[in-house]
Amino acid sequence: MEKVCPFILRENTELQTELLVFQHPESGIQLVKGTLESNEAILDAALRELFEESGIIRSTEHCTYIGQHPIDALAWHFVAINIDGLILAEQWQYQTLDDYGHIFSFFWMPVPHLLSLDEEHIRPKYLDAIHYILKHR
Repeated sequence: MEKVCPFILRENTELQTELLVFQHPESGIQLVKGTLESNEAILDAALRELFEESGIIRSTEHCTYIGQHPIDALAWHFVAINIDGLILAEQWQYQTLDDYGHIFSFFWMPVPHLLSLDEEHIRPKYLDAIHYILKHR
């Protein structure tokens, strides 16, 4: 099984890099990610997962594949999503189309703050993913 992780970075008004994350109702702060389905193109999977978990609609022209990295014993594929021309709120809630219809609370978090969180707030696999994103963006 392989995973796909579409991610969105932006700079805030203080020129800090922020990452779009969400609060899972049962599992802490997470990044959008999901399973790459059989015979599915990586960019298509990234866009599908982004929509299913956040409601954000983009096309493949807004995607940049940045690479694959093993995380938690699985291959994760990372796709940067360009949001130029798209206005996203500072925070919102979205009822997922997968993951049992949970309501995810999305928000932007400065990367240094994210990296300082403990395992009570974010699982180590997501910190590993964030380190990979920052190194290869």
